[in-house]
Amino acid sequence: MLEPTIKPYEYSYITQQVTTLVSAYLTLNDQRMRQITLATTLERIIPLLPDQDPLAREFLQGLQALPPKRQAALDLLQTLQPLVIPFAQPTPKQLSKLFRKVKKLPQPNWAALNLHELTYLGWNDGGNQKKYLVAPWEDRLIGIQGDFAPQTVKGVCAICHTIGNVSLFTAITKRNGVTGYTRQGNYICRDSAQCNRQLTDPQRLQDFLTVVRPSKGR
Repeated sequence: MLEPTIKPYEYSYITQQVTTLVSAYLTLNDQRMRQITLATTLERIIPLLPDQDPLAREFLQGLQALPPKRQAALDLLQTLQPLVIPFAQPTPKQLSKLFRKVKKLPQPNWAALNLHELTYLGWNDGGNQKKYLVAPWEDRLIGIQGDFAPQTVKGVCAICHTIGNVSLFTAITKRNGVTGYTRQGNYICRDSAQCNRQLTDPQRLQDFLTVVRPSKGR
């Protein structure tokens, strides 16, 4: 096996494509239409896979023989995870440095997270109605904290741009050339792990960070 080369958001995209393929199989009885759908899926996925990697070849062979069963698709996708670059898990000390003003920083529930599915890290502090985000920015990780409303509504997430269960995230930022602070409110997914699974375009995350991150370091 080669070194992991697939980024988590690319893995999310592959997952969505495979899921769509199975859904099509379940609704299409025409074999010709199934083959067209498979060909389209392969055309979209193959450029994201490392050339000549045995796991990638096995995945593609499995995809071409995939039965119209959702569990079979999930099992097949699991075989691809060793080729995904996992999110680099920060230590508690590193997290503390990212959130210096937080005296008692709650830690993420690492046991419940799949690092291969994380483009960014997000976790909730329900007791204090806070949310913490750790995300890549240029050549480093940055930490962003904000108030997180307890109310959940159906809406479009500002990070993954998918309709789902979202809550209002309000970050306080200080802008260059502006006296005082600005409150930036955006609706984002209540469940950051689910948000990551739906995030297929990293630019959407970068656009969100541009709005909510502190001005220091611009």
